[in-house]
Amino acid sequence: MSRCGAGRILAALVGLSGAVVATASGCGAVDGYDCAELLACDFITEDGTNNGACDGICVDATFGSFEQTPFLVWMGHADLAPGCGEVLRGEESDDAARPSTFELLHAEPAPHPGCDPCVCTQPACAFPAGLSVTSGYMCDEGPGETVTPFEPPAGWDGACVAPGTVPAATFGSFAIAPVTKRACEVVAAPVPRDGALPGSTEIAVVCEDADSSRCPQTDHRCVAEERLPAGWRRCILSEIEADYIECPNGEDIEGPRHSEKFTFWVVAKDERKCTECSCHETAPSVCEAIVSTFEDTACGELVASATVRENGVCHDAEPGSTLGSMSAAWRVDAPGSCAPSGGELTGERQVEGRRTLCCLPEGT
Repeated sequence: MSRCGAGRILAALVGLSGAVVATASGCGAVDGYDCAELLACDFITEDGTNNGACDGICVDATFGSFEQTPFLVWMGHADLAPGCGEVLRGEESDDAARPSTFELLHAEPAPHPGCDPCVCTQPACAFPAGLSVTSGYMCDEGPGETVTPFEPPAGWDGACVAPGTVPAATFGSFAIAPVTKRACEVVAAPVPRDGALPGSTEIAVVCEDADSSRCPQTDHRCVAEERLPAGWRRCILSEIEADYIECPNGEDIEGPRHSEKFTFWVVAKDERKCTECSCHETAPSVCEAIVSTFEDTACGELVASATVRENGVCHDAEPGSTLGSMSAAWRVDAPGSCAPSGGELTGERQVEGRRTLCCLPEGT
């Protein structure tokens, strides 16, 4: 009687009589097999030979310097990586006891592209942002005083502008905003270059899906015959961490050959990044402007002119004057200089434990 037949008989007897039959016969009472053996049935291949308990094919697992076990391998981006449970066969106790992922290997990060050079804008002198006109003298903006803004357009180049009209009743004095020493700034560019580098997130999910106990020959492994899900391949994995491993290609190899070679690493990471860019002054700017106010709107009838530096200035208007326009000119326009710093590569690159995967063509 075969193991399969014995197993069916024992299962039927236990189902009908419960503990009575189990006590009477006991494990091992049927054909001398124990309970664990009764769960395994022989599979006969198409050519009529015994395939042991392997429900797939028994393959030769003598791979030289490779692990003596075929593996199922998925290669791709780490964010899309599946677990071994997606491809392992069945949900029997043997499969359920296997880890969800046997091993994770990592692709070697691409060479770091280096850091883009840091670049700074040049410092500059900028004309005042405008006037604050008050009805009181000495730029009094206290309660009871009327305050009127008199502002040129953004980026004013000092040419005559007429932002509005301020009548004599509300034109007592005006405060001129300071000139601006525009500091140098980091140019907005892909600096610093950072983030994951090409290849740094590519991994290989290696799953062990072979069982020697199911094959009659001790040097064979039981491998499922069914077609693998998309993205999975049948591979062998090198036992040693070396750069001279070649895929087996001997003439004595039967069946498809593991001819496609891939290199992964147990540890592969590149934590290098570019330091942040900054700009520092190497020479100060000296900026000094003359701002003139006029009664008319064409900068023809002068009210007053004042020299303005980095602190601004207050100026009283002549009684009865009105304000209609303004202009400015540089008395000293001497921007300083600055220099960039940063954009240097820091951190470490670590690659350890080279492993070689030799795979059957995808879809095999």
